[in-house]
Amino acid sequence: MTVRDKVHQLVDTLPEERLADVLDYLAELQDGEEPLSSETEAAIEVGLDDLRHGRTITLEEYRRTRRV
Repeated sequence: MTVRDKVHQLVDTLPEERLADVLDYLAELQDGEEPLSSETEAAIEVGLDDLRHGRTITLEEYRRTRRV
């Protein structure tokens, strides 16, 4: 499965209310002319794997732990 396939699969699992955020993020990526580094691509893969395996926290939990 290609990275593109993995992204499509992940997007298909997101709740409707999160899709606007995804669209905004992807639009920002499209505006950039610099390709992703191999380190960034690897970090994205790690994040996608975390999502697939349920290793996530809520935004509220993140803010509480980071005191944001």
